[in-house]
Amino acid sequence: MSERSMKTLDDIAKELQGKDNKITLMYAFNATGKTRLSVKFKELVNMEARALQADMEVGEQRPLKILYFNAFTEDLFTWENEERKLIINTDSVFIDLVQNQGKELEIASRFRKYISNTQEDTLAKIEPVFDLNAGEVRFNLVTGDEVTSNIKISKGEESIFIWSIFYTLIETIIEERNIAEITDRSTDLFNQMQYIFIDDPISSLDDNHVIDVAVDLIDLLNRSEYSSSTKTALRFIISTHHPLFYNVLYNEFRKKQHCYLLKRSNINQYELVLQSDSPFGYHLTVAQTIQNAIDNEKIERYHFALLRNLLEKTATYLGYERWQDCIAMMYPNITDELRKSHERRINLYTHNLHSALEPRALQSYEQDLFENLFKDFKTTFQMKVSD
Repeated sequence: MSERSMKTLDDIAKELQGKDNKITLMYAFNATGKTRLSVKFKELVNMEARALQADMEVGEQRPLKILYFNAFTEDLFTWENEERKLIINTDSVFIDLVQNQGKELEIASRFRKYISNTQEDTLAKIEPVFDLNAGEVRFNLVTGDEVTSNIKISKGEESIFIWSIFYTLIETIIEERNIAEITDRSTDLFNQMQYIFIDDPISSLDDNHVIDVAVDLIDLLNRSEYSSSTKTALRFIISTHHPLFYNVLYNEFRKKQHCYLLKRSNINQYELVLQSDSPFGYHLTVAQTIQNAIDNEKIERYHFALLRNLLEKTATYLGYERWQDCIAMMYPNITDELRKSHERRINLYTHNLHSALEPRALQSYEQDLFENLFKDFKTTFQMKVSD
């Protein structure tokens, strides 16, 4: 990295703020500093909001410019094990927004949607019970006509619940901001909102839930209307160190938004690198994710999408125009009909993002095909993945 390109996190925050695009997607390896960057960015935006407050009338509320989610956001929620309840910091903006908007039922519905695929008893439901005045949420298990009150939930379920709150608030902001006439909106709370910064909303989640969160987020952000000519247009910044989460978002947004790699060369020296189709380190982790699924006999439909991504990046790296050229390299002696059959099978689960990434059971012959494709991919391109 040249001296000219070296920047501090403050510089990167300003660079992100200066980007004129609806969605900025950013990948960073662990311990790079992306969570600190989200804090720097929030402070930068809030500093400008405070400056605007100097010109406001006495008692007038400072405009809400940014909503952000990161590890510190999750720290606002604490599980109290003895009384089995989730405590929410009552000074948090989340409490005010949820109470003001009356979103408890929507949060509960979103939470049930995420966990419905993982409960062993399909008739059972975990129901959150809100007491926002006290800053508490308890959980009941409802099975048929029976209710088990005040149960303990897992760390993963806790993370899903916190994300359900944040997701519902984003959805509310988007719905309000999509109303063109300000006077027709139900609240003026979000009129000056400019940024939503989302940093790794998938901590403590398994791969299925990572996919669920990514697909829902794609759908939500695509619903947000955007005009770069509008000074207060709503912009989204998403950062993650999770290769699977990044991969799903990248495949959706790469052609119409900006995708970056945050690199750190030395202490307090950073670079924001625009990503093309060239592969970088996360593809090794994606390959390991596939290998783990094979080893644990948990191959699902979205793994075909991951395999295609590896083929795409390998083709780009080797200078081929199409990922199908990699299939031709893997199987130089098979008929065109059989080769095209392999390509159609990969395409079947990656053509439509939503249906391709939903957890669905594969037939045994599909699992065998997938294992053979990945084995031949590793052999042909000499990729070493630990078993």
